[in-house]
Amino acid sequence: MKKVLKARGIRQLLTWYDRDRRPLPWRQQVNIYHTWICEVMSQQTTLAVVLPKFAQFVQQLPTVDDLANCDEETLHRLWAGLGYYARARNLKKGAEFIVNRLNGRFPQSYREWLQIPGCGDYTAAAIASICLNEKVPCIDGNVIRVVSRLLALQDVWNTAGRSRIQDYLTQVIPSDRPGDFNQAMMELGATICRKTKPRCDICPLQMQCLAYAHNCIEICPPKKPRRVLVDTELFVLIFWHRQTDTLAIGERTDGFLAKTIGFPLTLAHQLSKLDRWQPLQLPGKFTHAIAHHRITGRICVIQLNSNDIDISMGQHLALSKTLHWMNRLDLSAKLSTALDRKAFQLFQNYTYSDSICEQLALNL
Repeated sequence: MKKVLKARGIRQLLTWYDRDRRPLPWRQQVNIYHTWICEVMSQQTTLAVVLPKFAQFVQQLPTVDDLANCDEETLHRLWAGLGYYARARNLKKGAEFIVNRLNGRFPQSYREWLQIPGCGDYTAAAIASICLNEKVPCIDGNVIRVVSRLLALQDVWNTAGRSRIQDYLTQVIPSDRPGDFNQAMMELGATICRKTKPRCDICPLQMQCLAYAHNCIEICPPKKPRRVLVDTELFVLIFWHRQTDTLAIGERTDGFLAKTIGFPLTLAHQLSKLDRWQPLQLPGKFTHAIAHHRITGRICVIQLNSNDIDISMGQHLALSKTLHWMNRLDLSAKLSTALDRKAFQLFQNYTYSDSICEQLALNL
């Protein structure tokens, strides 16, 4: 493979990174715990969302022991808004492994980090290179785009293409600053070598870039094949005890948003099983995305005279056995997902309407 990125190009890249990198909080000093948290948070989430969540997370769970010992409710609350909640659960499992199996000692190599539950190639490489100065390349979407343009590659999204990029980076990553090199490549892809409107005029690697030389920046790489989106109609069930203005939430056991705390969820074909409660469907709706599902969310309000809910029905709705009644004013702090907060806001909008309250009264 032609070694396009020569020593001079690497120096230019690192000089640019030293001068122009964004002052992100986890870059202020080397901290394995902070690097681990930020790398997991940043996967498939925008930086604007990650920054405030990272600050809140490390403030309330400042050590790996704190993360290992935190309760599920706290974890869900701190992760709310970041999506992909399995990442939070895997972080906790990883922390428990480090505390219980490694006596609180962080792994000291890329291979050791791969043994941590939920820690894949990317996260292990990021931690090992940035914090342990190990010469191992870190590959994310930004890096794939940068290398694709450096080498004028188009076939990058399959296994062979990924392997070629891995081999190339293994050749050029410097021994003295592997972590800075990895961060510089990711930073370059995020701020200069962007998907659209790349800033080739100020790119430190312009002279080494074959795509720039051959005027094929826009097709290197081609758009990544997208998974087909599945349209799903999801109903959020809000059990409401109007006299005390309390609502029921619980831990969902499977299906959408499993292991998160919020309102019961159901699909359209299951609604008939709720007829004995005479649910009132609110006229509004909201949209949400979970993985490859494009969700249209609707609200069904079920007003009860007491705080008793049939446990068997709770299990039918994929809930844990215990449902908790929460005062409306305290509820928002307990909801652990963006979907629940959207549903709650829609409920808020309509329950202050006299006409909706009259319809709910007629259902009793």
